[in-house]
Amino acid sequence: MKKLILVTLTMIFFAGWSHAQQPGKKKFEEKLNSMRIAFITQELDLSADEAKAFWPIYDAYTAERRTLRKDKRSATPKSGMTADQAEEMIEGSFENDAKEIELRKNYYGQLKAVIPVEKVAKLSQVEREFRQKILKAAKERRKNSPRHSPRKKK
Repeated sequence: MKKLILVTLTMIFFAGWSHAQQPGKKKFEEKLNSMRIAFITQELDLSADEAKAFWPIYDAYTAERRTLRKDKRSATPKSGMTADQAEEMIEGSFENDAKEIELRKNYYGQLKAVIPVEKVAKLSQVEREFRQKILKAAKERRKNSPRHSPRKKK
């Protein structure tokens, strides 16, 4: 059963990947999100009741985390930066990291109220496994793409 789900998810991923370069990027993101939901639900072995309570909290957490990380990426060093500007950027990075830790603590409390703490502890590992799986699939797709294949010498 797990293999069937994983094969289905992989097929959805590849179908969505081909649309990512087209205006249907939103559709691709929706498919990727569906894969993420299925993978996390399966790996954490969430019951229907647990999933119903878990996903709204987790979605809010990921949205806030995405915003914090976006802010962090926007504060990149620029050439010709003064020492004061560099220090301000570094201090801002520390503040952002502290906000992310507070965010994790806050949502940890919310998540452990709706699913067992063992599943909350496993969540970071499952997220990492999902990212690795998607990156591996993307790398394989690029490797097998005719555009990136080595040219034959005539």
